[in-house]
Amino acid sequence: MRVLVIGNPAAGAGRAGRRVAALVAALGRRGHAVESLLTTRPGEARARAAAAEGRFDCMVAAGGDGTLNEVLNGLADPRATPLVPMALGTANMLARELAIPRAPAALAALIESGAVRRVDMGRVDGTRFLGVVGVGFDAMVTEAVRQRRRGRLGYRGYVLPILRTLARYRPPRFAVRLDGGAPIECAFAIACNLPCYGGVLRVTPDARCDSGRLEVALFERATAADLVRSAWPAWRGTLAARRWVRCGAATRIEIDGAAPPVAVQVDGDAWGTTPIRIELEPRAVPILAPAQPARVGSAGGVSSAALSG
Repeated sequence: MRVLVIGNPAAGAGRAGRRVAALVAALGRRGHAVESLLTTRPGEARARAAAAEGRFDCMVAAGGDGTLNEVLNGLADPRATPLVPMALGTANMLARELAIPRAPAALAALIESGAVRRVDMGRVDGTRFLGVVGVGFDAMVTEAVRQRRRGRLGYRGYVLPILRTLARYRPPRFAVRLDGGAPIECAFAIACNLPCYGGVLRVTPDARCDSGRLEVALFERATAADLVRSAWPAWRGTLAARRWVRCGAATRIEIDGAAPPVAVQVDGDAWGTTPIRIELEPRAVPILAPAQPARVGSAGGVSSAALSG
């Protein structure tokens, strides 16, 4: 098997280089032809994936959700080359959901014998994603992180950006349409392909990466106090019980051009601003994963209900 490993050296608290080297060695001992590289700047993983497409049997994205997103968006045909997320980042949302092993030796065994599982792929205009799109507060935080980030991040790296964003935060207002339905006025919106948002919160506990739909949480109110009060139910998976949060599902989501425009994040990285159109392509991307992945349970969560007035 021909394997390309693309690693982000800023991931894994600086341990990415050693972890990538261990994976390359483990694959080499199994007789596979492996090439590896560590990126030096944002966007390089995307460019390297594009240049290598068609020459490898699979590609390993060694980093966080952002690295995986870059590799995915570098491919001309995301349906053709199986991907493997090597969890070295902060949230590692897809790797958690599919129970991808973290140890290099176990990951090498998975690459050799794992099953190809096709997962849903979302699009925000021309950008592909596998995890989450946020419009409003979380996107404001990711923009603050982007502006100040210097190397390693981790969960602690989000504390100051969250506090700074809260200090100057004013809830935006925008309208969301689900599958062409009536506009829903809200101040914060999250659309997820996975149940575990950010690696720790269960904002959409019913989301599954191959369900053929995106689960959404729409905050009709999102003052700073509302967001703080939402943290505990988001962790428990009970946001749907909050009277100011509507939960549902859709395959096409349209968010209007609010004035001023509202920040958007895609798979944990700053993307741009509204207006946007989100669409889902069912089972589009092949991922090497355990044949029967262990799912994170949704204990304490509630089923996503149809939206009602």
